[in-house]
Amino acid sequence: MKDRVDYLIDLLLDLDAEIEEQDDAAIDLGYYNDDRALATLEAAAKNPQTNDWCVLQTCGESAARIWVMRDFFNKAAFDSFQTSAKMGALFYIKGFKPEWIEQYNIQIDSDPD
Repeated sequence: MKDRVDYLIDLLLDLDAEIEEQDDAAIDLGYYNDDRALATLEAAAKNPQTNDWCVLQTCGESAARIWVMRDFFNKAAFDSFQTSAKMGALFYIKGFKPEWIEQYNIQIDSDPD
C-alpha cells in the first residue's frame, strides 16, 4: 500500500505533472526524514531531465533540510547536483548549518544549468 511519501515521490518524478505540483511535492518531501524521500530528492537534483530551475532549487533545499535533520552533509550528492539545486541546498545550509560551508568547502559552479 502506498503512503504519502510514495505519492509525493510519484508526483515529483511525473514529467507530465505541472511544475507547481512537482515543486510542491519536492517541498513536502523535505519534511520527511525518510530514506526514500531523500534518495528521490538527491536523484532529481542531479537528473538532467529535471530541467525546471525552480523544481531543482526546491529539490536541493529539501535535501538539505533532511541532511540538517540528520546532522549529516552528503558532499558527494551535493557535488553531483545541478547548479540550481546546489543554490537551493546552500540557501538552506546558510540558514541552519552555516558551519558546514567552511567545514565541507561548499562551493557552487559558476556555470548555470
